[in-house]
Amino acid sequence: MTALVRILDLALDRVTVALLTILLLVVGAQIFARYVLNHSLFWSEELARYLFIYLVFLGAAIVLRRDGHIQVSFFVERFPLRLQRGVVILGDLLMLGFTGIVFTQSVRLAVMVWTVPTAALLIPWTLVYLGIALGMGAMVLVILDRLRWHLTRRHAMDHP
Repeated sequence: MTALVRILDLALDRVTVALLTILLLVVGAQIFARYVLNHSLFWSEELARYLFIYLVFLGAAIVLRRDGHIQVSFFVERFPLRLQRGVVILGDLLMLGFTGIVFTQSVRLAVMVWTVPTAALLIPWTLVYLGIALGMGAMVLVILDRLRWHLTRRHAMDHP
């Protein structure tokens, strides 16, 4: 694992823990305000939704780094090692293409909506779409590191 990916992994862990903590506090405050104070916090549902978007996309990068995404490897495991390696590399290349497209499109969309405010928080929609771009960018870095590892190693199909 490269130093950049180690730093990225640590940063993603810390950021997602902080985001989850904030999300729990916001939802807890909304529940308290609604049921105890009989008053609704108009901004809490929107903020919770945006925090959740960040958690999903940054969390996807964490799960990818730890090789935790669901995969069907029944047939691939029965291939010879050289063919297994080729299939894994092909899968990583396809994932790289997909995440690259989503990254570029989310950046494009974020630029388009810079001046459009959200309904309750009145922040630019760009800040919402930035979560998608950050998650996809992190996934691109992880996939590139995996590809580097698969292309430079000489044995066994173990992941880094």
